Amino acid sequence: MMKADFETVFPVLTGLEIFKDFKDSENGKRIMKMVYDALERKDFSEGETIMREGENGDSFYILRKGRVKVSRRTPSGDSIALSELDDTMHVFFGEASLVGNDKRTSTVVAATDCRTLKISGKAFMEICEKEPILGFRTFHCIALRMKKSIEKANSDIDTLYGALFKEIEGSN
Repeated sequence: MMKADFETVFPVLTGLEIFKDFKDSENGKRIMKMVYDALERKDFSEGETIMREGENGDSFYILRKGRVKVSRRTPSGDSIALSELDDTMHVFFGEASLVGNDKRTSTVVAATDCRTLKISGKAFMEICEKEPILGFRTFHCIALRMKKSIEKANSDIDTLYGALFKEIEGSN
């Protein structure tokens, strides 16, 4: 499986929130070429699991073609759908693996036949050692995404606590 040439992939890379700061300069293009060289194409058939919640993950994925479903398990073990994403949405997932090999926080399944590009966290870190600006900008973006996730989780906890408190008050 061959990946598309760099000139085709460059706008895809810089269309991603995580790499958008690299689109407007020759230096940015040079750095994105280093990322491109480390990418490998990985195709998935409809229904195939790309990432599974709870498993260790070391790869970051970019959705090039197709649609995926993202879900996670509740504490009782039920699966809940979080979102359905397609290639027009500049989708990437598994970005926490760029920070370190960690457990996946959700399951991603191919809703259609999918084409992805993936890079291992190790390969990405090797590029960051040569190009620290890539690491700084990427990790800043990941930190902002994680901050938003924490804020949403805290808001959800507040909502659940409020509902639980009202339920307890109402039963007395």
